[in-house]
Amino acid sequence: MTAWVRDSSLGARLSCFVALIVVVVVAGVSYWELRSYAGHVDRDLMDAASLGAESAADDLAERALPLDAQDVRDTLHDLVQADPVLDGLSVIETDAGGRPRVFTSTSTEERADVLDLAARAIGAGAPVAARTATVIMLARPVPRRGTLAVVVTVGLESLLQTRAHAVRVALGFAVPTILIVTVLVHFTVRRVVGRPLNAILRTMQETKRGGLGARTRLRQRDELGTIASGLDEMLDQIERFQESLHERVEEATRNLSLRNAQLAASQAELFTLRESLGRAERVAALGQAAATVVHQAGTPLNLVSGYIQMIRDDPKIDERTRTKLRTVDEQIQQVTLVLRTMLDHARQPSEPRVLSLAPILRRVSELAQPRLARHNIGLDVSIASDLPPIRADATQLEMALLNLVTNALDAMPGGGTLSMHAVTAPHGIRIEVADTGAGIPPAIRDRLFEPWVTTKPAGHGSGLGLAIVRDVVRAHGGSIAASNRAISESHRSTGASFVVDLPAGRSERSVE
Repeated sequence: MTAWVRDSSLGARLSCFVALIVVVVVAGVSYWELRSYAGHVDRDLMDAASLGAESAADDLAERALPLDAQDVRDTLHDLVQADPVLDGLSVIETDAGGRPRVFTSTSTEERADVLDLAARAIGAGAPVAARTATVIMLARPVPRRGTLAVVVTVGLESLLQTRAHAVRVALGFAVPTILIVTVLVHFTVRRVVGRPLNAILRTMQETKRGGLGARTRLRQRDELGTIASGLDEMLDQIERFQESLHERVEEATRNLSLRNAQLAASQAELFTLRESLGRAERVAALGQAAATVVHQAGTPLNLVSGYIQMIRDDPKIDERTRTKLRTVDEQIQQVTLVLRTMLDHARQPSEPRVLSLAPILRRVSELAQPRLARHNIGLDVSIASDLPPIRADATQLEMALLNLVTNALDAMPGGGTLSMHAVTAPHGIRIEVADTGAGIPPAIRDRLFEPWVTTKPAGHGSGLGLAIVRDVVRAHGGSIAASNRAISESHRSTGASFVVDLPAGRSERSVE
């Protein structure tokens, strides 16, 4: 079946699909009509049973006791004759032991399920219905007669006959409808779809054999006509392209010799570029080696500088030795400045981790403490206890903060106070490094973080420190801003304030 559907023509498949749709629609409509009509008949039968049981029960409730069985039977016969749908009416009573028995009935004998249904209705004090394949039974207790119930029996022969008739009508209507619709659809599809498709297929076959002059010549205004017109236009473009292709081949042949000469020149240029790339790779390797050396030498120099400052400040040291130590420390600071600048440009950042900021701030404070004490600069450090962890490269961030501390120290040659505060911000952490120096000159305030911008005299600063700090902060997804601040009530004394905002880390556990 699947192979036939795949190999048959489009018209045949459309006819089959339409016939299938008609079958499904007609069958569905017939089925729902049958169900609707059968349900209507079923409800009518149930209503008739309920009405008959209610009429009989109300009549018995109005009669005086004791009841006359013959008189009651005559009344039941009258109800059955008044409504032909009712097959039988019975009055069932229960004895002192609760066992049901027939008091009177229009039937000669009662089935056991009628007695059981009546007993259930008397026990429940409410109507009880039961249904089999051929009958509907409804038992209704008699009001104010606690031991009596009326049972109505309704046959389902009319319902079964209705269903059989509906099936015959549906089949008699569906089969001719399906055949007529299928034949009409088949001829319509052959005329409307088959002929244009055959014309398009013939044109494609001729084109496949090399006949670019073949055309469909269809003038229909529907979708198939649009496809045929598009095919004709495409063939026209192919013909024009074939003509222009010959011209382009001749032009390409003429340009081939020129391209060969250009290729030779490009090969020579490529060789030169390869040599330049090799030199650049060697320089990069030397830069990496230099960065390693700088990193290894920087830490010992900082330690040596700290110890020299401690020895120099010892009261037991004479002035001549103190002068020599001061000279040594100044030279160490110059070497450290050069090494830090080389390290800032050569060092490759390591993989950032989620870590706590407090240890980094404490380490920066410890490293800066000897120089600050020597220049009579007080240090005020405040770190909030609820700082969230951040994702950062600890070495790069420590270097950036040390640059800010160094700038603040250079801004207070006569002493002062350096403050570092870290607090929780709405989206992470805010760090403020502030001094009590002369502040930021207005002339360079807008260019403060650009490379080579500095207020220091020649030989005392490269102008790269703040540019490196800005790059490090941005690499961590943060921002940095600088401003002057008033440090006295008269606002005549100012200082510089650098505010760094860093985002909070979002994964992993913080690393101390």
